[in-house]
Amino acid sequence: MSINLKSDPIQKSFIQYLLPALSGMVIKSIFIMGDAWFVGKGVGAEGLGAIALTIPAYSLFSAIAMMIGIGGAALMSIEFGKGNLKIGQTLFSQSMLATAIITTITVVSALIWLDEIIALMGASGYMAQLAHDYLDVMLKFFVLYALAWVMSCFVRNDTNPKLAMYAMSLGAVTNLVLDYFFVLEFGWGMKGAAYATAISQGVIAIVLLTHFLQQKGQLRLSLEGLGFNRVGQILKIGVPTFFIEITSALTILLFNYVLLSQFGEEHIIAYGLTANVGVFALFVIVGINQACQPIISFNYGASKTERVYSTLKLGLVTSIGSGLLFLSIIWFTAQDVAQFYLGAESELLELSATALLFFFYATPLMGLNLVVANLFQAIAKPNQATIISLARGFVFVALGVVILPSLFPTNGIWASILFAEAATALISLVFLFAFLKRQQMTLSEA
Repeated sequence: MSINLKSDPIQKSFIQYLLPALSGMVIKSIFIMGDAWFVGKGVGAEGLGAIALTIPAYSLFSAIAMMIGIGGAALMSIEFGKGNLKIGQTLFSQSMLATAIITTITVVSALIWLDEIIALMGASGYMAQLAHDYLDVMLKFFVLYALAWVMSCFVRNDTNPKLAMYAMSLGAVTNLVLDYFFVLEFGWGMKGAAYATAISQGVIAIVLLTHFLQQKGQLRLSLEGLGFNRVGQILKIGVPTFFIEITSALTILLFNYVLLSQFGEEHIIAYGLTANVGVFALFVIVGINQACQPIISFNYGASKTERVYSTLKLGLVTSIGSGLLFLSIIWFTAQDVAQFYLGAESELLELSATALLFFFYATPLMGLNLVVANLFQAIAKPNQATIISLARGFVFVALGVVILPSLFPTNGIWASILFAEAATALISLVFLFAFLKRQQMTLSEA
């Protein structure tokens, strides 16, 4: 079924984008959690801690890919809304070129200083070796990972969200199947988990390429528009997303340091479990934003203000409602979730359940903050989105990590995320009300 972003009812367009985006992200998050389960069973609890230590490196490449992919795809949708198809093609070509160059330089640098990077994370001994085993493999495939991610952003916005979902789903299934063989059957440990993830990225890229081979949308694989004249514009729009990811990496580094220096490896393991389960809620909210972004961007470019406003309302209701649902589920099942990963006899069950519960207290506010940041990014006004991203991703988290443990020694460290999302929500609401006021003025003048 074709998608007409200019005239289809907003609810119809939203569902057409939401179902594939949500399905893809949910499936990916399930298999990330499954990946962690295989590592926990095949390597041990220390493997979960090692995964937590490698997340910052993973987040760096995700940040680069998301900055370029979401920035370029949002601009492409705006230009397509204006009828500028040639400029949209140029944005795609330059986004892929910039991704290849930036990630290649980053990968080479990371491989040269890998031991120093792991030491910076605060790791030592066996856990540091596990982290090294994983990153030594994964880094060599991160260029492919980033290119596939950027391609998925453009394919989704080029009115083919279902293919992006299929690619993500097939990649996730491939990852899980290979995890079973590489980690459990062959006993390859962390390296096996890394190879499974790397191969799955190749599967995703191959599926996405069919969009261009079958000429499903407006975009083509060509050298048309290749260069760097629009890269600055792409990066400017994508900066808020970059900050969302990179500050997340900095936050995890900070958490790792504080947990190792003030608490111990048990807290790192609980945090690793929480991060891998929490990704489910995060990805669902990200999927909702992925559904909103092309509709908002296109209609903003087409000067259809009321359609932008309607999409925003749908996004807010869906994201906040999802956050409340997740909180309700974890409220009753935190102990069971921890037991699923660690086993019924683990001494870390209570600690991990507490960490989980405090993380999910923040998910409704997370939904609000991410939707508001996505709004400003989608309409090419990145300043507000950058402020929100920095506030929730690092500034308030850092304050929470420094202040809360001294005030609440037992659970203060786990409350840092909730503190950050709550404080950022106040900023988001100020920006949102200002935007709604401008929207009302625009509608009254029309």
